[in-house]
Amino acid sequence: MKPGPVRLFCLLCIFAFHAGVRAQDGTWRLGREAHAFVLENGLTVILQTDAAAANSVVQLFVRGGSRDDPPGNSGLAYLTMRLALEIPDQTKLQELMDFGSSFSLRVSEDYSLITIRALSRHLEPTLEIMAAIFTQPLFSGLRIDGIKEQMRHLQKKESDDPNELMRALATANFFGSSGYGGRLFGDESSLAAIRKKDIQDFFSAHFTAANMVAVIISDQDENSLKRLLARCLGRLPAGRKITPGPPQTGQAAQPALAVTRQSAQTHIACAVLLPELSAENYLLAGLLQTWLGKGIGCKLWPLRDQSDLTYGVNADVRPNRDAMLLTVYLKTGFERADEARISLLQILKAVYENGISEEEFATTAAYELADFFRENESRERRAATLAFMEGMGLSYRLAGEFAARLGEVTRDKFNRFIRDGLAPERWFLLRIGPK
Repeated sequence: MKPGPVRLFCLLCIFAFHAGVRAQDGTWRLGREAHAFVLENGLTVILQTDAAAANSVVQLFVRGGSRDDPPGNSGLAYLTMRLALEIPDQTKLQELMDFGSSFSLRVSEDYSLITIRALSRHLEPTLEIMAAIFTQPLFSGLRIDGIKEQMRHLQKKESDDPNELMRALATANFFGSSGYGGRLFGDESSLAAIRKKDIQDFFSAHFTAANMVAVIISDQDENSLKRLLARCLGRLPAGRKITPGPPQTGQAAQPALAVTRQSAQTHIACAVLLPELSAENYLLAGLLQTWLGKGIGCKLWPLRDQSDLTYGVNADVRPNRDAMLLTVYLKTGFERADEARISLLQILKAVYENGISEEEFATTAAYELADFFRENESRERRAATLAFMEGMGLSYRLAGEFAARLGEVTRDKFNRFIRDGLAPERWFLLRIGPK
C-alpha cells in the first residue's frame, strides 16, 4: 500500500472502532443488542434500550409507498399518509408542543416511515396522542383539498430541483409512469382522480399490524415499554399482510436523454438497475456506491480534484425491493459539459473492465463500515435503519451484525457483482442544463 491509502485505511478503521464496534462481545455492534417481540395484534416490535440520554424515539414502518399507487392515482400513498397524521384539533397540537414532542413523515417507494420523538418522561402521553390520531384519522373533504394543494407546491419544488428532477427522470425511464416510476406527489390529473374512498381503502389496507413494524429506542426499562406499546399500538387492527404486485424489474426505455434547463450548471448522470434487494445485494450495492462516489478518494474524485472538471460528484443507490437503482452524477459548467460526460463514461467503462483492486477494496470496506456507524450514531437514525431492514425483509439483525456481514463480502464477489450489473450498454445517460 502507498503511504496515503495506508493512513486513510488506518484512520477509518480507528473511527469505525470508536463509532460502535467496541459495543460488546459477539456479532452485535450497534449499541445494546436489540430484541424483537410481537404484540397480540401481530405487530412486530424491535426494542433497544439506551441509557445515554433521557429521550425516546419511535419509528413506525408502514409497508406502503408510491410503488403501491394504483395506475392513474399517483400520489395516493403520500396523500393518505399525510392525512393519517393530521392533528384533529389545536388542543392536541398544544399538548405535543408543551411536551417538547414532535413527529415527521417520510414516504418512499416501498414504504412510509413515521418518526415520533419525545422526552422519555413524556413518551406515554405523546404516544397516546399519536396512536389516537393515526388509528382514527379524519378524512374530510377540507383536509383532503388542503393536502392536495400542498402537494401541488411540492410538485413544483421537485421539478425545480435538478437533483430531484434527475432522480425522477431516471426512475421513470426504467419503470414508466407507475409503480417505482410514479410521481410521489402525483400530478394534476392524478390528484383530481383521487377520491375519499380511494384514501380510505388505501389506509385500511396498509395501516394494519400485519403491514407495520415498530422500533423504539429509549432509556426506560423494557417491561414498562412493552406495556406502553401494547396499550397504544395494540389497538391497531390486525389486518393481513399485503402481497406486493408483480415485480418491477424494468429496463431503460431509451439510452440517453437531454433536458434543457436555463441554469449556470449542467447535471450529468448515469443510472443503471441493480438486482433485487437482499441482505447480500444491499451490502454489495453499498460498497459500490461508496467506491464510486462517496468522499475523497472515490473513483469519481479525480474529476473534481485533479482536473477541476466538476463542482461535485456523487453516487446514490435507491434500495427498491424489486430492483435497486444506482445513479452516479456530477455537476459541471456548461462549457465543459461534453468533456465531463466523456470522462464520466470512461471511468465507468474502466470500472466494468478492471474491477476493484485489493487496495481499493480494503479502503472502500473500511470507509463503508465507518460511514455506517457514523450515520447510525443517533437514536433516530439507528431506529430508522432497524425499521427499514426489518420492514424490507432483511432482518433488523443485519444492522447490528453489519460489521461481521460486511467482512464476509470478498473482493471476488464484489467484482462479479460489477461484471453482472455494470456493462456499458445497461447505463442510462441523462443531461440536465443549458442547450
